[in-house]
Amino acid sequence: MKSLSSASFLLLSTVVFHLFSSATAVETDAKPSIISKGDSKLSQSDGRKFCVSKPEASDAQLKKNLDWACKEGIDCSPVEPGAVCDDPASLRSRTNYAMNTYYRTRGETKNACDFEGTGRLIDTNPSYGECTYL
Repeated sequence: MKSLSSASFLLLSTVVFHLFSSATAVETDAKPSIISKGDSKLSQSDGRKFCVSKPEASDAQLKKNLDWACKEGIDCSPVEPGAVCDDPASLRSRTNYAMNTYYRTRGETKNACDFEGTGRLIDTNPSYGECTYL
């Protein structure tokens, strides 16, 4: 095996250095990634928090949260039957939209996402298809 001359080694080291430097710069300048999952578009790390129901919340609690948030004056028309956020037509999906809208309109405080202990904050944008969470 031949040994590398000093000049060859220096040239090779410089090329490797620039390759790694370029890769790092691309990563740090990259915009938040968008993950496509069917019709779902989940934005990761856009810096915002989203209020959704805890997985263990019962249907009764979800219904109570949905009714309460809508009575508090948020716009619940996107989650009405046949509306843009009614597909999938699940109680949890509709409630999550309403809970997040309430959270946004009430100053994005931790208390605005409590919902008697059934709400939680997440980092992943739950928007999907034409249903865009505030």
